[in-house]
Amino acid sequence: MPQTINIKCPGCGVVLRVTNSKDEAEKRIACPKCGKRLIVPFYKLKPEDGETQLDGKEGSQSTQMCGDDLLQSCYLLFEGKEYELSIGSNTVGRSASTSIADVQIETDDLFMSREHAVINVRRLPNGGLKIDISNFKNKNTTKVNDYRLESDDAIVLHDGDTVEMGSTSMTFHTK
Repeated sequence: MPQTINIKCPGCGVVLRVTNSKDEAEKRIACPKCGKRLIVPFYKLKPEDGETQLDGKEGSQSTQMCGDDLLQSCYLLFEGKEYELSIGSNTVGRSASTSIADVQIETDDLFMSREHAVINVRRLPNGGLKIDISNFKNKNTTKVNDYRLESDDAIVLHDGDTVEMGSTSMTFHTK
């Protein structure tokens, strides 16, 4: 059965819809906008992967990372400090005595909630990582490269993306 996914080109950021009609493990394409050569891995989605949607609507196609290199780890960089993200669900928020966030950013920004966003890091069968971010259940804004996440949105993160929670701006990096 053909599988269709949406990917974000790491070269120009355009979202591409790629269909795997021949049941391939991966597909090699060129971005029609910037010409960057991409390797798009296909894998079998599990039911729990359903929340990873580009537009956050039920029934949408899944979104995953693509590229030539396999990622080993990732982190948020804020004011020279690295905040490591682990495999699984990482709740990110402002550091406070009452915060229960997994990753607590040391900032005085009261527009950043104590539990502000969730970054999901999943290991793919090919060894790479799939990383997406969604707004946690709060009214404060979360932005990725100036794109404001709505309550049901989840978006794939790429190395160098700017993540803004409240008024706190940090950079997402992969190793």
